[in-house]
Amino acid sequence: MELVQQYQSALPIRQEIHETHAAAAEHWASPGTWWTAEERGAIVAEVRRAWDADPMPPWTTPSSVSGLIPADHILPSAAIDVIWRLTNHVTTLTQSWYESYVPERLSPARYVEIVGMVAQITLTDRFADGLALDRISLPPPGAGEPSQALPQNAEVSTHWVPTAPIVDGSWNPATPSDVPNVRKALSLVAAERIMQWTLIDAHYVAGGALADDFGQDHWSLQRSQIELLGTRTSIVNDCYY
Repeated sequence: MELVQQYQSALPIRQEIHETHAAAAEHWASPGTWWTAEERGAIVAEVRRAWDADPMPPWTTPSSVSGLIPADHILPSAAIDVIWRLTNHVTTLTQSWYESYVPERLSPARYVEIVGMVAQITLTDRFADGLALDRISLPPPGAGEPSQALPQNAEVSTHWVPTAPIVDGSWNPATPSDVPNVRKALSLVAAERIMQWTLIDAHYVAGGALADDFGQDHWSLQRSQIELLGTRTSIVNDCYY
């Protein structure tokens, strides 16, 4: 079987990275759960435009800046404002900010799909930027309509958004809700949760290994080295967790 090569580079990039980043490109170019394939392509482009733009304070919304957002943009202004805030000022989010968009301007599910995509695009693009590689290019938009699939028993509990009990064999399938909150966060839109953790597992450690012996090696690093890097990155980024 021919190996997937997402990046053309002499760097020793693990095959898991090539494969999961290629899968992400296909995923973003496909009809989502609530956004069309064309809209999802626009979400990718808007995340990149937000990251590459001149800095704006978090309280300035792109839709309020004259000439910044084309009048015929395929995405609603609420989605664009959310994308820019998530991309550039994620540590400033508050529940009142969230409630200013959801549910009147964006449904919870459409918001969660955006959150998942922003997180995935940020992961892959920062990887490419850090190694001076070309960012992922998307294939043409896929045919079809959003599935609009909603999980059963979704409710607001420990998150601002509704979350659903999930069966995750890495944890305890006998008790579907017995997973860390961070693994439940995108459960309202299952496809984004799955794609997010596919990427995380390839870059970090597989979900079932989160609680393993810290003396065990993963990839080319020891687990303790991975956690040191992760902790430092979280501190620099003001990560809530």
